[in-house]
Amino acid sequence: MANEEFTLEMARAFHECMATIIDEVQQGIWQAGQHELLGYDTDVGFGQQRGLQTLVLKTSHRSSYLRLHWDTIMGDTKEELARVDDAVRQAINALS
Repeated sequence: MANEEFTLEMARAFHECMATIIDEVQQGIWQAGQHELLGYDTDVGFGQQRGLQTLVLKTSHRSSYLRLHWDTIMGDTKEELARVDDAVRQAINALS
């Protein structure tokens, strides 16, 4: 992403990916019996060179940090999707 101009479409795609992650964790903890609203916060670094993208997820008694690179969150390769799925599973386990 270093040589690309940052666009509104890129910003929207990123937020859609993060919203999907939040929704998957919310569904997962609900199915595991944790029936409460999931809180969240982000610490965004733009581009792979600026470090990890951090998503903080919180219930009333527990919290979980998902730290993934921009390219992983935005990616669509099998490996990138597997990394995101693994992070979601870890968050569900930590919060349930």
